[in-house]
Amino acid sequence: MEKKLAARKKLILTIIKCGVSIALLSWALRKTNLPDIFLAVSSANIPLLMAAFVVYLASYYIRAHRWRVLLLAQNVKARIPYLYKSYMVSIFFSNFLPSTIGGDAVRAYDAWRLGTSKSVALATVFLDRFLGLLGLMLFGLGALFFSQKLIAQLPLLHLWVMLGTAAIMLLLSMIFIPSQKISSFISKIKLPFWHPIKNKVLNIIKAFLAFGNRKHALGMSMGLSLMVQISVIAHYYLIAKALDLPVPLLSFFVIIPLVSLIMVLPVSINAIGIRENAFVFFFGAYDYNLGRPEAIAFAWLAYGIVIIQGLLGGIVYALRK
Repeated sequence: MEKKLAARKKLILTIIKCGVSIALLSWALRKTNLPDIFLAVSSANIPLLMAAFVVYLASYYIRAHRWRVLLLAQNVKARIPYLYKSYMVSIFFSNFLPSTIGGDAVRAYDAWRLGTSKSVALATVFLDRFLGLLGLMLFGLGALFFSQKLIAQLPLLHLWVMLGTAAIMLLLSMIFIPSQKISSFISKIKLPFWHPIKNKVLNIIKAFLAFGNRKHALGMSMGLSLMVQISVIAHYYLIAKALDLPVPLLSFFVIIPLVSLIMVLPVSINAIGIRENAFVFFFGAYDYNLGRPEAIAFAWLAYGIVIIQGLLGGIVYALRK
């Protein structure tokens, strides 16, 4: 009975997400013509798109190293090719089966196959994802401080900057301060809005506690997370150059982390609709004389590369033992 209710709930959530994606995509396309978008896509420089494709694949090599550092901190030995293939398979599941088996679940299973416990496998995958998000937050927060044009476009931005700073300080303290002390402090907080999220925060801290005194591994992983973000920004910049968009490289250090953070929101299917509107907004905020068709073409090419890599991940999954 409980399984049926869970399956029904998941189905309803998926339907809602599909509806949100359709609504947001319709909103993004309301003032443009599809032929204009397709014309922009067809005029893209193929060698530059291939370079963007390779750079994004290379970013998974860095992620595999980050994951390996976390596994080694738990005395779990893993080869980079094995972890890289696991990442590729996770792309397939995340993009083509998002409502059944998530990419993180696949990676947790692969970590467990290395001979570790389920709790350690889950902790390493969780921290790998968490540190990637933290790297995004650091880039995004830094971007907000250096973007006066963006500040003029976003209401209450200074409040969000303050909240973001506080969140990052808390997250960094979990890495470099004994987590048990923070866990004890959080358990004592008595605020009406705090109770629903307290357990989630405590679960995050428990994951850090699993690493004991191995803070060097978390610090090294944080550095690799920043390298991942730089490679992802380079990937997007190459797509922009392929479309001959008049957007300078430094602007992507502002735009990409913020768009990536927005795309993390679990309100649509694979960020469809969110991605298009986000790039239309941010490119428009900088007034680069960039039309909606070009911004949407940029978003679709970026997503198209992810889809192709997901298909490659499916082939890896079909061939692996």
